[in-house]
Amino acid sequence: MLKQGWKGMLAALGAVLALSGCGGGGGGGGGGSTVPTIASATPGDSQVTLNWEAPFGMYYWVWWIQSTLPVTIGPNGNAVGSDVNAQPPYVVSGLINDFPYSFAINAHSGDPNAPGGPQSNSMAATPRFAGGNWIPCATTGSTCPAGAPTLYGVTFGDNAGILASDNGSLRYYLAVGSAGRMYASMDAKNWNAIPPQAPCTPAGGGALRATDYGWGTFVVVGDNGTVCFSGLTYTNPTGLGLAFTPNYLQALWYPATTLPPGTGSVNFYAVNTNQNGWAAIGGAHVAVGSKGTIMWSGDGQNWFSPIFANTTTSDLYDVAFNFCAVPFWSWVAVGANGTIIATADATGGTNWTTTGINVATTQPLRTVACTPNSTPVALPGYPPLIVTPLFLAAGDGGVLLSSVDGINWIAPTNFKIDNVPATVFPVNIRRMTYGTQFVAVGDGGAVFTSLDGVNWISQKSNAGSTNLYAVTQPEGTTIPNGFMGAVSYGYLISGDNGFTAFGQ
Repeated sequence: MLKQGWKGMLAALGAVLALSGCGGGGGGGGGGSTVPTIASATPGDSQVTLNWEAPFGMYYWVWWIQSTLPVTIGPNGNAVGSDVNAQPPYVVSGLINDFPYSFAINAHSGDPNAPGGPQSNSMAATPRFAGGNWIPCATTGSTCPAGAPTLYGVTFGDNAGILASDNGSLRYYLAVGSAGRMYASMDAKNWNAIPPQAPCTPAGGGALRATDYGWGTFVVVGDNGTVCFSGLTYTNPTGLGLAFTPNYLQALWYPATTLPPGTGSVNFYAVNTNQNGWAAIGGAHVAVGSKGTIMWSGDGQNWFSPIFANTTTSDLYDVAFNFCAVPFWSWVAVGANGTIIATADATGGTNWTTTGINVATTQPLRTVACTPNSTPVALPGYPPLIVTPLFLAAGDGGVLLSSVDGINWIAPTNFKIDNVPATVFPVNIRRMTYGTQFVAVGDGGAVFTSLDGVNWISQKSNAGSTNLYAVTQPEGTTIPNGFMGAVSYGYLISGDNGFTAFGQ
């Protein structure tokens, strides 16, 4: 996934280029005479949400600088970013956390791209990392997953990358769990049960264990060989799927058309995609499960066993694509007995191997994740963004392993929790992701966050003693921005008894 810091750099570069071509956009001409007032600037993770009163028929430009100085707009102004045709609430995304920004707007009547009228007040806000404030669904008066299911998997799907446009796109969170239950939400707060879907109902009352979204398709996997999908495929080009249907009740779900021999009794524990924001890397989904099973698909519908593979018989619990630029591997899967198996094939279709991979544990590894690419980027007024590529794996007994080369996996040196030296987490870790930082969840409502994979902060999840099994963020395809509306960026966690919480 393309991480938010990099998107901030790209957005800033685009804004600089845009401004150089439009002369700053201030002044009179076709602009409106109304002086607008920004009422609030609410910081989020790599974003700030602006609110103001917007009379009917008025359009707005949003301007910002990375500074606490007041924004001045016009040909000689100091603004370095702008968005046109904005309406409140408006999310300015792709910002760099812990650095202050100032914002201003001006109004336009008639042509939304005409020069603007007088500017508003200037208001400052500082984006900050999400994950420090967890809001359980049950405490917000929202509609929470009914029936107290165990929610083993969550993901976020956004069809904007398929449409090549933010406008008109649909965004759903999908949670899956015990007894084949599935729930959809457009805001991570209000959940609606998806009626039982025969293709997604495991035999013998088994559970759905994981879900992902990529290439226009939601994929769900679970016990007893269950694999189903909803969205765009070769045989479903009309896109009557969850991310293409305004009403989740009308979305169509299908069983996998092709599965490798012998997978009917496999419990699948994880599925992931190699879709990277709006970019394409030879589309693929990879699913892993019991008995060392690995399979891959180019469309979420037809699945195949990898070839030329040095496989394992250990259960595999998680798989991740290498968006980190760590050497050697494209995909890494982890599992029982400290198993790590990987392939350099971007589709996951060939050459999986354990050969040469050194792992410093025999504990079951339940999850794997990695940081973004490390190529430094610098723009005037912005700090350099340099992140060391890093894989992390974690699991039972609180074990934590790190790797900078994908070959040698060791306990990180200087591992600390709340600034206290540690050798393991205090609980079993069940799942981990990386958005703008690492977020790990586990038993007893545990949530930990880290910017570097070494120094961790224990967060209050407000989950009580509930075990947590899944964590995701709205970054499977694109980062929410102003044209998408006020879609908050943060982390969604889920676990026992239908528990969900959003981390802001």
